[in-house]
Amino acid sequence: MLPPAATLGLMAATRESEQGNFPMPSILIGAFRAGRQRMRAMLVLGALYAVGFLLVMGASALADGGQFASLYLVGGKISPEMLGQSNVQLAVWIALVLYFPLSVLFWHAPGLVHWHGVSPVKSLFFSGIACFKNFGAFTVFGLAWTGVFIVMGIVLTTLAALLGSPSVLLVGWFPAAMLLLAMFFSSIYFTFRDCFIDDAPLPST
Repeated sequence: MLPPAATLGLMAATRESEQGNFPMPSILIGAFRAGRQRMRAMLVLGALYAVGFLLVMGASALADGGQFASLYLVGGKISPEMLGQSNVQLAVWIALVLYFPLSVLFWHAPGLVHWHGVSPVKSLFFSGIACFKNFGAFTVFGLAWTGVFIVMGIVLTTLAALLGSPSVLLVGWFPAAMLLLAMFFSSIYFTFRDCFIDDAPLPST
């Protein structure tokens, strides 16, 4: 249930930074400090996301008996034998394909609920329409970020090879991935701004 609120927190922090202010850590929980009505709407949005995500995982479980879903939701050891199974690979692809429309629906929804007071269900509709109408721009956006992550992987792999230490890859991957993910989710604010915000300032967080 937390991803929509967490996404909004990073969007709000990005907006503060864009305005020349230093975002304090408390802004990350701004979704729950904007009044009871907005907080309730964000909780509803989180519940809808949780239901949608569980449906995606449930659909993937039909392919492999729930191996991938269990690994993703509960955790466990990843083995080469498991990854080599065709049914597990199919489950991963099903999850990826079905998660794409889910992410589109929730892309702008947190910002619409929080800053514009749109109801959770309507925010999903408007988010989907905005992504569809700006398909070309979002395709470039996605390809650019894919390239950034690929370059990061190449740099870390090359560094590990030059140093002759595979542990460099293992140690460096997590902090680098966390940094890039924070940058990626922060960039969502600019897509929201360009789709929904005119020259009028947004309400304060």
